[in-house]
Amino acid sequence: MDEAPTIRAAGSVDLDLLVEILSNSFEHDPVMNWVIPSTTLYSDFFRLIIRDIYVPRGIVHVEETGRGASLWLPPGERFELPPQWALLQMLGQLVLRKGLRPLARMREQSALFAQYRPREPHFYLQFVGCKQEHQGEGVGSALLKHGTRLCDEQAMPAYLESSNEVNVPLYLRHGFEVIAQAPVGTEGPRAWFMWREAKR
Repeated sequence: MDEAPTIRAAGSVDLDLLVEILSNSFEHDPVMNWVIPSTTLYSDFFRLIIRDIYVPRGIVHVEETGRGASLWLPPGERFELPPQWALLQMLGQLVLRKGLRPLARMREQSALFAQYRPREPHFYLQFVGCKQEHQGEGVGSALLKHGTRLCDEQAMPAYLESSNEVNVPLYLRHGFEVIAQAPVGTEGPRAWFMWREAKR
């Protein structure tokens, strides 16, 4: 029988574990694959954003045995990464492997997501993932319960973009509603934009 998931706060000491979890869980994600069509760069991407955005300014949760993780931004924080050598290196590797098209796709995806992002204050769940070999063990649900409880305690709504249709029912079960859906780019995969009001 699978061990019941235990969720805890994570920090810089967990960086390698978080990178491993999220790189694995998003390996076959439609939007990630379309925007960054080189899965070997996912670890560089997640290391960069966890280290420079989520650990200092966000809310990071991890399943105690390393099966899953989630990255939230609290109200008022934005997903902004300052120009730096590590980012330029990653983008350079992407261009060398796949040409300039991924850079155009990044702009398209960013513009679309900005269009649907609600203006009112909210908690933003940008990434939640479970290692592929542990999917179906309740880890995603445990991570969502842990995060949405924080939202409810602060009487704040939550927002996410689902980059994979198979995950939409999970978010619906945890109180999110689809407020819009749209293709990412002219020939890209669809994304679902979801909102959750705080529960009393």
